[in-house]
Amino acid sequence: MLNDEIYEKLIKRLTDRIDNVNTYIIKQVGEKIKELGELKPTQANQLINVMKYGGDYQKIVKELTKITKLNMKEIDQIFNEVAKSDYRFAKKFYEFRNKPYVSFDENIPLKNEVEIVKRATLETYSNLANAKMIGYVIKNKANKYVFKTIKQVYEDIIDEGVLSITQGKDTFSNVLKTTIESIGESGLRVKYPSGYTKRLDSAIRMNLNDGLNQLHNQTQKVLGEQFGADGVEISAHINPAKDHQSLQGRQFSFEEYEKLNNGEEARTFDGLLIPANDKRRPVGTMNCRHYEYQIILGISKPNYSEEELWKIMQDNLNGFTYEGKHYTNYEGTQMQRNLELKIRQEQDKIELASQSKDANLENIIQKSKKKIKVYKKKRGELQRLIFGG
Repeated sequence: MLNDEIYEKLIKRLTDRIDNVNTYIIKQVGEKIKELGELKPTQANQLINVMKYGGDYQKIVKELTKITKLNMKEIDQIFNEVAKSDYRFAKKFYEFRNKPYVSFDENIPLKNEVEIVKRATLETYSNLANAKMIGYVIKNKANKYVFKTIKQVYEDIIDEGVLSITQGKDTFSNVLKTTIESIGESGLRVKYPSGYTKRLDSAIRMNLNDGLNQLHNQTQKVLGEQFGADGVEISAHINPAKDHQSLQGRQFSFEEYEKLNNGEEARTFDGLLIPANDKRRPVGTMNCRHYEYQIILGISKPNYSEEELWKIMQDNLNGFTYEGKHYTNYEGTQMQRNLELKIRQEQDKIELASQSKDANLENIIQKSKKKIKVYKKKRGELQRLIFGG
């Protein structure tokens, strides 16, 4: 079974690589800005094509391709391990029903289902990480934010840099300041066909989360049909979202579980009433980290006692008071994640300004360092309030 700690480590490995790609791109852009800053006005127009097509953009694409292949290979391995873990968990039910429990490789229906979900997830990931689909949201000359691909950002910096150099160094520094702040605030993003953009690391997190949920639910159906399941148990984790805190760790018959996921009133196997809630997310959807496990009711002992589930819920609800306002622990973890994003944004600004070697941008570096110090202090305070220590 995939627990929270293992899940977060898997996600972090994948998203850290995306952060590294972002840093790599920023360094390449910063180096190009530095080259531009060293040009004399008479050289600028002569060298514009050489700078655009000198191969730096291809280096970026090559690095992105390398990281994409690494992540896709790891996703493939993760999916196989999760499916095997689920299969091992179900072994006791096969034995109870006197059903044959063959090896994972011999269970063809199960393997086929894993491959279908895995291929779909990998295809989505590949589309997300396509160099033509990712870029930054940049403030244009009309003071509006627009999405530009990595290639467009790279070429625009050269075009605008060359133009500003011919107008004077002060103009060049002003152009850089706007670009650096926009890139830092944006982060590497993916643009969907609808025109909506999302940070690439968040999009990949959602992609893997959705893929694992689908994998788990589909393989559970195969296993349940094979050993004769008649109900489900929902996984549990600390600091759950409000709409799922009363149902996690509970067992339901299939009929009641369907009602639950439709937002209707439902009863657990041991008789606890879960009130209707038309805003309740179906389990395992919309960024939910809960999983369902197909079981045999009355035979499968719940993984969490009533006391354990009550403590998880109460600890979350008791939460903490911060800056005069009460928050649940779940809300605190969301605040922490937001602070992590802000720290990353300021770090990107520092990286880009530092790489450009422009003395006029020192104020950006110092301003970002001060913000990071404040954000890290708040993050530490929240960590102590939520988890103690």
